Amino acid sequence: MENEKLYFVIRKDNWPNGRVKYNIMKEKPFELSEATRMLLAYEQLNDDKDHTYHLLPLEEFLSNDKNTVIMANGSHNIDTI
Repeated sequence: MENEKLYFVIRKDNWPNGRVKYNIMKEKPFELSEATRMLLAYEQLNDDKDHTYHLLPLEEFLSNDKNTVIMANGSHNIDTI
């Protein structure tokens, strides 16, 4: 289970003027089963159709404990310049 993908639960707010705003509901990501439970709970409590909830997968380079640098050529590895 250690390599299981992590997800953020996000809220999408649709404003009357056509703008869209996204909010991360919790500051840490969760495994799929826990994130799905949270998503369903938020949807059950939600009575406003302008707010919807979604799962956003955590990208691998964001969860890496090492310092990540993206080079100008798009590479994450300085050896590929």
